[in-house]
Amino acid sequence: MKTIFIIELIVAVSAWGRTVHAYRPFAVEDAGVAGKKTAQLEVSWDYLKWENGDQESFLLLVPVYGVTSWLEMSLEIPWMFHDIDKEDVHAGIGDISTAAKFLLLNEKKKCPSVVLKGVVKTNSGNADHGLGSGDLDYGVVAAASKTFGRFTLHAMFGYTFVGDNNDPDIRNIFGYGLAADYGVTEKFHVVAEVNGKRHPDRTVNRQPLDGLLGVIYTVSDHVTLDGGVRIGFNDSVPDVNTTLGATFTF
Repeated sequence: MKTIFIIELIVAVSAWGRTVHAYRPFAVEDAGVAGKKTAQLEVSWDYLKWENGDQESFLLLVPVYGVTSWLEMSLEIPWMFHDIDKEDVHAGIGDISTAAKFLLLNEKKKCPSVVLKGVVKTNSGNADHGLGSGDLDYGVVAAASKTFGRFTLHAMFGYTFVGDNNDPDIRNIFGYGLAADYGVTEKFHVVAEVNGKRHPDRTVNRQPLDGLLGVIYTVSDHVTLDGGVRIGFNDSVPDVNTTLGATFTF
């Protein structure tokens, strides 16, 4: 059961897995890339509380680099703290992910922008301490984005080949999501999303589903701040996940 919880936590941390990341605070992938020779660093802190009282938190660093105008590379480096079943708190590096994101189609008047993203989640986290899943995952995601005046809408669908550690109850997962970004002003945006996935445990019938409400504030061309609250719609995901972050562009 603890193994399943750890896998659920990794899925929650990766937000379907958020081995996929979009621009913060979204978990739903967007169809944009950084741009040629543009470097970014996303820094965020998340606190998760589960229905049974378990509490988790993690610091996430996401360096991004635009290799070309149509290709960006990124890493996701989580530093995790967990307290499962009131055990001693363990802290350490989690499972690092690496990703390549390809822009397939630029947005046009009647067409959305479209990207394809490949992700590899490593097994760098200590699985015995609940800091990792103990196996490799491989994922692919397709996403589309379209702007309508002050609204920008995002949609994604992805599939992850989950490393099962020879556990017959662990299965591959698919994820999906819809998100909306509304520009109240040029600098201040309100965002929302619904994000779902198939549960990695084939014996569980409840499929993880949650929603996010958040805000984004652009301080300057180089600094953007964000925050949000993610609410779980069933007990397969954390009851509450609060997130605060910043994006630095160089």
